[in-house]
Amino acid sequence: MAVRRVWRGAPRSARWLAVAALVVAAIGVAELAGGNGPTATGRAAPPLPTKALRPPAVDLAALRGKPVLVDFFASWCEPCAEEAPTLRKLYASLDGRAGIVAVDWDDAGGPARAFVRKHGWKFPVLADTSGTVGEKYGLVGLPTSFVLDPRGRIVATFRGPQSEARLRQALLEAG
Repeated sequence: MAVRRVWRGAPRSARWLAVAALVVAAIGVAELAGGNGPTATGRAAPPLPTKALRPPAVDLAALRGKPVLVDFFASWCEPCAEEAPTLRKLYASLDGRAGIVAVDWDDAGGPARAFVRKHGWKFPVLADTSGTVGEKYGLVGLPTSFVLDPRGRIVATFRGPQSEARLRQALLEAG
């Protein structure tokens, strides 16, 4: 009851400010709670690195026509190692309906190649040794996966390790 009296007695501008603060706080909480869920963007994907750690080297033009998962990882990243078997299984189950390209971010070639061999990846793996491609994609942590539609536009972004089912669903929806 006392809160209602204070609220009614407060100036209108103070009430609007309080409502705006609550809305901003709710948005912040929603962002934190959904940090590893998909974020849709719809922007054109930046060019991929040209150096291949595991051939073939691919570019966005070669990937057009089907949805693609572009996954940024590093050999020193524990969550990336956690997600690596998921990507291997997902690739094996796609039967060419979608593709996967991994991008080793800001890492040395030897450890990255060992990571790829250890996890049995059979899809193309590119090297972003300077980290500039990751910056263009807007990387804020690893692993981060970008789902591209058949036209090469980013339609979803996943931060942190994901399940095979979640990534497959995103690829199917993008196609």
